[in-house]
Parts: sequence; C-alpha cells; structure tokens
Amino acid sequence: MRKRLLVMLFCFWIKSVLSAQNVLTVNGDKPGVWVNPHMYGIFFEEINHGGDGGLYAELVRNRNFEEHVLPRGMVLKDGYACAPHSRNYGFYSEVEDEWIRKEYHDWKISWNTDSLKMIGWNIKGDANYDVTMENPLHPNTPNSLRLDLEENYVILENEGYWGMAVRQGEKYDLRFYLNAWQYDGEVKVRLVASDKKSILSEQCFKIKKGKEWKEYTAILQAVDDDTKASLQFVFHNVGRVYVDYVSLFPQNTFHNRKNGMRKDIAQVLADLKPGFMRWPGGCVVEGATLENRMRWKETLGDPMQRRSEWIRWNYHSSWGLGYHEFLQFCEDIGAKAMYVANVGMSCVGNNGDYTNELEPFVQDIKDAIEYAIGDTTTVWGAKRAAAGHSAPFPLAYVELGNEQFGALYAERYAYFYSKLKAIYPEITFICTLGMDNTKDALEKVDMIDPHWYSEPKFFYENTQLFDSVKRGKFDVYVGEFACISESNITGALSEAAFMIGMEKNADLVKMTSYAPLLENVNQRNWQTNLIWLNSGQVMGRTSYYVQKMFSTNIPTYTLPFSLYRKEQKTEQLYETFHCIAGYDEKNQEVIIKVVNGSMQPEEIVIQLNHFEVCDKGEVITLAADTFDAENSLEDPYKIVPVMRTFECSNLPFSYTFKPCSLTVLRIPASRN
Repeated sequence: MRKRLLVMLFCFWIKSVLSAQNVLTVNGDKPGVWVNPHMYGIFFEEINHGGDGGLYAELVRNRNFEEHVLPRGMVLKDGYACAPHSRNYGFYSEVEDEWIRKEYHDWKISWNTDSLKMIGWNIKGDANYDVTMENPLHPNTPNSLRLDLEENYVILENEGYWGMAVRQGEKYDLRFYLNAWQYDGEVKVRLVASDKKSILSEQCFKIKKGKEWKEYTAILQAVDDDTKASLQFVFHNVGRVYVDYVSLFPQNTFHNRKNGMRKDIAQVLADLKPGFMRWPGGCVVEGATLENRMRWKETLGDPMQRRSEWIRWNYHSSWGLGYHEFLQFCEDIGAKAMYVANVGMSCVGNNGDYTNELEPFVQDIKDAIEYAIGDTTTVWGAKRAAAGHSAPFPLAYVELGNEQFGALYAERYAYFYSKLKAIYPEITFICTLGMDNTKDALEKVDMIDPHWYSEPKFFYENTQLFDSVKRGKFDVYVGEFACISESNITGALSEAAFMIGMEKNADLVKMTSYAPLLENVNQRNWQTNLIWLNSGQVMGRTSYYVQKMFSTNIPTYTLPFSLYRKEQKTEQLYETFHCIAGYDEKNQEVIIKVVNGSMQPEEIVIQLNHFEVCDKGEVITLAADTFDAENSLEDPYKIVPVMRTFECSNLPFSYTFKPCSLTVLRIPASRN
C-alpha cells in the first residue's frame, strides 16, 4: 500500500512539474506513418551553369564553337531569335473550350550572333578569324574556328568557365581536332597559370598540311595548383587552319568515370545521401519551343558527336552530362533515377506551342525506359550494354512533362499513362498537376508534383498543408520548393519547418527535392540555389545543411507526439517553433527534429512514453547568431551542423534548443 502511494505521489509530482513547463511528449506504443527511405532526393537541371561549368567536369567552354547557333526551330529577325507563330496551350479555356486572351505568344529573345561566337575564347597575335560552317567536322558540330595566321606566333586561348581549376600532379586528357588546310609546322598546347606567364604543362604537336580533319590527344599533367588557369594553343607558322572540338578533361573524376563528374561537387551531392535524382529538368525538358526541347538520344555516345543546344536559361548546353551519365551517377551515389519526359508541349512561359501527334513522344519514352532497364536483347537495352553497362540502371520514376497544367495536359497525362503503365507497371509515372481540382479529372494518377517557391511566412504557415488532403487517389512528390525571398538561415529554417510538415504526412508525401540544386556564382539564373560553386570551390548554403540533416536522419516511421508550450512572446507574426518525432528501427533510436526560428532559446521537457532509454544520445545542431547569417565562398563553413553527445538517461529530461536553429536529437531507445 505504501509503495503504491509513493508511485502515485511521484506521478502527481511529475505531472505538476511538467504542467509548469514546455513539454514534448512522444508515445512509442504504436507507429505513426511509415516514411519512404528514399524520401529526400536531388533535382538536377542545367541552370546557373550548374552542369556545364559545374557538375560536368569538362574544363573548356564552348568546346565545339556552337554557342552562337540559334535555338532549334527559331529564326533570326531584327536582332531577335524568334519562335514560330504557334498557339500557346496556356491560353486555352478549359470551361468554354475556346481560345481566350492571346491565342499566340510569339516568343522571342535578343540575339547577337557575333558576340556569341567566341564565348570562352580569345586570340592574341596577328590573325583573321571567324566561326564558320564551311568545313564541318561532324553534322552535330558543323561550326569550326577558321584561323588565317599572318605571323609566326599566334595564341588561341580558352579560359574555361571563368577560369580552369587544375591541381598539382593531376592529369588531364586533352583532345582536339585540326584541319591544317594551309598549315605546316609546330603547335604547342599548354596550360598557363593565372599570371599568364607560368607554364603548368605543355605538349608539342607536329602538324602537316592536309585538307582532312585529324584528332590529336595528349595528357597534360599540372606542375602546380591554379584555379584560374587557361588552355592555350600556340601556332608557330603562317597559313590557314581550322580548329574544332577542344576538350580538356580531368582524369580524377568522381568514381574515375570517363566523361564524368567533377569530383568535389559530386561528393557534396553524394553526402546528401539522396534517395533519388531527377533529370534533366525543369524547363529544359519542355524547351522554349517544342523544337528546342531536350532530346535524350542526342546525349548518348561520343561527346564530340553530341549536338549542343541553346537552353531557355540563355546559354548552350553541351549535353556532355547526358542520359547515360545521369543514370551512371545515380548508381554511383546509390540513388533511384527519375527521368522527366516531354509530352509534346513546350514551356508555357515561352512559346507554349504543342503538338497532337503524340505517338512519337510515347515511343521516345518507351525507348528511354528500355535504355535504362530493358533486357540487353532489346534495341535500346543493347545500346546500353554497348556503352559498357549490361546491367539495368536504377530507373524507378518517369515524370510526364514539367509544370504543365489544365485540361489539355490532363488529357495528355491520361493518354500517356494508359500507354505506358500497362507495359511498365514497376515505374511510377508522375503527373505535373499540382494541388488543384484538375487532378480530380484523372482516373489514374500514380503521383502528382506540386511546386512552391515562396517566402518564409508561407512555409512556416503551411506546415499543415497536407494534413487534410484526401488519401488514396495519388501520392505526392514535391519536386521543387525553396524560400526565394531570404537566401540565409531564415529561409533555410522556414524550409525545414515545411519539411517537417511533409515528413509528418509521409503516407501522402513520398518524395521531395529542393530546387534549383547548383549555381556557378558567375551566372545566376535563379535567385536562390542550394549549392554555390566556381572553378575551384563548392559550398553548401545553410539550406544545403537543412536538406542533409533531414536526408541523413530519416526515421522508419513517425511517432505520435503532443507539444505543450506556455504562451510565447515572439517577434514574428507566425509560429516559428515546429517539431516532429520518429523511430529508426534499424538503429533503435528515437529521432526528434526541432525548428526554432526565433531569436529566443526554447527549453523543452521531453518525455518518452513506452521506451527504455540509454544514457547518452546524439544531438546535431545547425544554428546562427542572426537571421541574415549565411555561408559564403569566403567563409564556406560559417554555419554548419555541430554534433555532440548529451545526457538523456533520466526521463523526462530537459533540453534547450538554441535560437535560430534546426536540431536533430537521436536518442537510443528500445520500445517496451
């Protein structure tokens, strides 16, 4: 009797203590919702020179002298590249079945051919030159540089993407083509340091006159480090010569892949442990016009024979990072692959033209799937094997279109879905319709893809956005989201709060990815991007570390919890304290994620019910002293997660969450 009374008194004391404090109570008697272990992924698009000049390891810019070529299907008129006069699907009225507002967009963009021809290149010395189609190397690289050398010392130089980063002792594969039309003599190819004096590596080639293209290769080994080096061709005779496809590629790529990824950037992506990777976009999938769309088959094979194409972010993509390289990279980082396919519609914000001849697009998607996962007895499976990969790649998702909407697209998705799902039931086919009523018109939808780019207020206020969405008809993939008004810790923490809302609804929201992923700081096409880079550096913003803390701390399932907080005084007009709890069955740990977006510390008493807890837990904290704090290339590790252990053996225990922080608690605990 006395023992029972003591237990009751102790319980009463605990309740009275907890009632006077902020309390988070986590219950382990039953699971919440199961969380997709591949929930957090990455979305690659060729934007901000994040591919060419970023992840793709090629050092030479405009390597095939095609940068000035007009977007496919467009014409030059009065200083503009002009799209065809075609109907824009975005002006179609779903209700009245008629064209409204403007039937035609007649999209165009300013275009100066002469200023684009020599991007990346310059010439020193007495020479006349032009980029011309008069002597094509290959149908897919018809332009070449014609040099009429009028003195015995002329330098042709490529400065890469705002400098070439080379490392002491590392080797670089040089490959170029010359047509020595009227040239006999020596050509030196050298890596030159940023001071334009020091030679970092050099090879000499003996050239004999002839009217045929010849390929030249060599290995350049750098004798010193330099992040702003350049590649120079030194011509030591007079005469005419044509130059095309100049490539300088590091041998030390990620996983040592030929035509592969820049090692430091690829590792930063791999460190996210992404569950999937989406490729190739984004708007480049659609094209500014339908003719301008990305065509995956043109990204296969010898990089010299790949046709580059102007993309709607206003530069040419070499497509060196092509379909095969994307699939190989997914395999290398242990991620599932998501291919985004065109469904006969261009970007509504550009020309918005479309076609009703859909069978070629259906077949193209079938071919893409077969290339990735088809048996080697199939046409495209055999091509994959011939490219050196007989086993299937990890393709699991195909998105049908990008950011398309309306009844016209809904009909199109249904058509493509009916044609493809019966053949490939194992593939998840993603619909681009967002959280609106149009999706209700579709009978079958595997997954929808809504996007949100907004300000912190939106993300903090919409942590319950998915709570009331009806389950059963489709899953959700939030393919693109980011705070675009605050490129700092404030924006990053608001994204974390939104991610808590997604993880809480993991039975519905199965996948998500931040966008855009990469930005070369010398060309910003989008105001807020996850990872910043230049020729020699790469760094994650605070948003990167938020993504990493979520992707590397995924629970097996969520846990029911309740949060009691005393009335708080806050400088914000919206709630900035958000949390979620889950359980990692493999490691037998309770995982608690907490966002404290205010400048006040938050002491919380944590009670774990139905658990036996070990002595020490692990805590990972990302915190800043000011709302506008952010990492930079000058100080890339200013704000990074800090890991330490903490005492948690006595339940309940108290923990103080730092101001302006994201915290992950990992508490070793077995369920009882």
